[in-house]
Amino acid sequence: MDKLFTGVTLHGMPVRIELQWPFHRSAGGSDWYVLHGTLRLADGGPLHADLALNLAQTVREALPSLDGDLAFWVAVNTARKTLDDKDLELLKSGKRQPVAVSSRCYSIRHQHFTFATATPEQVADFVARKVFWGSGSERQPVLIADPCDAQYLGAADPNMVDKLVAAAKDLAARGMIELAGDYARAGDGLLARREEFVAAKDHALEELHLKHAFERA
Repeated sequence: MDKLFTGVTLHGMPVRIELQWPFHRSAGGSDWYVLHGTLRLADGGPLHADLALNLAQTVREALPSLDGDLAFWVAVNTARKTLDDKDLELLKSGKRQPVAVSSRCYSIRHQHFTFATATPEQVADFVARKVFWGSGSERQPVLIADPCDAQYLGAADPNMVDKLVAAAKDLAARGMIELAGDYARAGDGLLARREEFVAAKDHALEELHLKHAFERA
C-alpha cells in the first residue's frame, strides 16, 4: 500500500513523498527494516530521489508499530531532514539512495525524535510556504495543525502545533490566507508573493546541486 505526504522543507522546497508502506524486513534476512519510496520536488518538474529508508534497531524499539502514524511521521521527516542536510541528490533519472533512520534522530535519554529546532521566524516562513505550495491558485485546503510538521519542526516542544496555528492566524489577520478550523487556503496576498517562494525554492535547490557537484569533482 502506498502512502503519500505533501509539504515543504525548512529550506523552502515543496516536496511530495510517496512511500511503499509499511516498513518490512530487508530481503537479506538481517535485523534491518527497510522502506522504499520516492521524494519528488513538487514544483511541476522532473527532479526526484528514489529512497531506501533503513530503520535502525534503536528506532525500531522506540516505535509502537511499524505501520502506525508515528512510524509514518518519522519516515517522512527523516526524508525531509536528509534533504535539508543536502544528503539527498535530486535527479531526473532514478538512482535509489540509502537514508538512515537512526539514533541521530532519536534521543534515548529524552525519548523523543528530533529533526530540527525551528525559530519563530522559521515557523512563520514554513506555514506561509506550505500554504502557498499546497493550496496554490486552486486554493486547495491545507492542514495547519499537522502533528507530522510539529515533529519535524520541534518534537521536544509540546506547543509546536499551537505555534503553527498561531502563525497561520497571523497570516490570516494580514489577509494572506483564509482559515477554516485547522485548514487554510491561499489568499490573494499570499499568491502575490509567488516570486519570493519560488526564489527560496530555487536557492535551496542550487545549493543542493552545488554540494553534490563539489563531491563529484
